Amino acid sequence: MIEYNNAAIREKRNRALKEHFLEKLQDDWIYPIVYQIYHEKNEIRVQISFFEDGMGFLDMTRERYDMLPIAKWNEKMQKLEIEDEEEIRKRFPYKNREWTEKVEKKPYRKQGKFRKEVLSAYGATCAVCGLHEPSILRAAHIVPVAKGGVDDITNGICLCTNHELAFDKGLIKIRPDGKVEVKSSELKGIYDKILFPKDKQNWPDKDYLREKYNMK
Repeated sequence: MIEYNNAAIREKRNRALKEHFLEKLQDDWIYPIVYQIYHEKNEIRVQISFFEDGMGFLDMTRERYDMLPIAKWNEKMQKLEIEDEEEIRKRFPYKNREWTEKVEKKPYRKQGKFRKEVLSAYGATCAVCGLHEPSILRAAHIVPVAKGGVDDITNGICLCTNHELAFDKGLIKIRPDGKVEVKSSELKGIYDKILFPKDKQNWPDKDYLREKYNMK
């Protein structure tokens, strides 16, 4: 129970038991789950009985729930017996180590539409080196989505995979006027100024370029 509670705390789940309360429980007692519900995607909320000490709620993943120890009555139906520790550990992904499971939250993005529009605007050509090979071209966000960037063509620029990474890491900087600054002597064959889309309405927004340029 302590391991599962530690996992709920690590994984920042909504319900966990108070650690000081768990420390007071009897080691040789069986505390049954009296109720469980499917709480969120891939998450189970269980209600645990602590008898005279009341009830507690604990959240865990479905996989972790399926690995809980099972208690059964003995042959004479006189005593509840729990599984052997070794049998319990066989179900765990890491036999001698605790683990963490998280449901990762990501912003919803219309990436397919964004990529199509950006590559079309730049004629499927890397804006900083002229490479024309769609399979290794990316629709790069000027201001990253994680920092509030939008999925708008004016916040996008067509880059090959190498220069997308260099742009993201700050090894290539693009001024608001489109001038390219190279911060690594290892980067070769780069235009002095980016290739702009034919349609001026699709040019990268100067404010977005300025914001990205000033990022550290």
